[in-house]
Amino acid sequence: MSLAENQVISNQLQSTVVGKTIVKVIANQNPHTFVWFATEPQYAFAAAEVSHRQAEQYEELLTGKRVEDSQVHLGSYGVYNFLYVGDRALMFSLPTRYYAVGEKPPKRHQLYLIFDDGSSLALCGSLGGAIYLFRVDEKGLAVGYPPPDAPSVLSDDFSESFFLDLIKNTDLEKLKPAKTVKCFLATNNRIPGLDNSILHEILWEAQVNPKSDMAALGEAGYKRLYAAIKKVFPAVIEAGGLDTWKDIFGKPGVYAAKVSRNTLGKPCGRCGEPIVKEPHLGGVVYYCPKCQPIHKNKKERLYDET
Repeated sequence: MSLAENQVISNQLQSTVVGKTIVKVIANQNPHTFVWFATEPQYAFAAAEVSHRQAEQYEELLTGKRVEDSQVHLGSYGVYNFLYVGDRALMFSLPTRYYAVGEKPPKRHQLYLIFDDGSSLALCGSLGGAIYLFRVDEKGLAVGYPPPDAPSVLSDDFSESFFLDLIKNTDLEKLKPAKTVKCFLATNNRIPGLDNSILHEILWEAQVNPKSDMAALGEAGYKRLYAAIKKVFPAVIEAGGLDTWKDIFGKPGVYAAKVSRNTLGKPCGRCGEPIVKEPHLGGVVYYCPKCQPIHKNKKERLYDET
């Protein structure tokens, strides 16, 4: 999940569940090998049997407690939504669905919370994820939650100079599993919360191909990437998400993705060339072959340096 998606979820949770009291908790109804429960940091990412025992404590720790706040925090593990409940922070990185009074709840879920007004919240981790319930320290952060290695792209600390230094301090010729733009931007948590879905929009905005060598862009190209990052993230959040996502109400966002499964084969919104889809790094990438040509020779810069 991208930082933008997490922020949209947090904003919606702020207006739907904050201030409500949890009256019933169902944890780990449908056990999943790659969904982890933990009440203390030492149990994070524990083996299945340990995780399942941890889940048994969630009912006691959450029932009767009031949801005080909803936030998003970055850490070295990635991006998490935080619901502050009593003296605990419920940290999660799973698809989230809110059900108003009278709506039919899902049959399968990893954590299901019912509130005092009859509404409910379900976390459903079909692809896996973490649902931690850590104590909160004096700073309002989950105890043991490792700090991020980079600032949020939404903050002033994520400046152009920071971004250029990040590139400068990386050996681009030794990037693994590839030397490409996608590898640099969307792997190893270099930029927390920049995932594959929003990556495509950023690269379309910057007119950069995800399969280009990162070193081929040059400083002018890097600056265009930075400008696109700072433009796209706030715009997606403001629009309530991409139209390829679903929010906590089960509705898609209103930010129309330029390069996605929804636009595959359709004319590029900038030049009219059909959008293509290709495999890359174990997944797929979408791009415009005309606006975003692939560059592999670092001696021939994609952009002039001036």
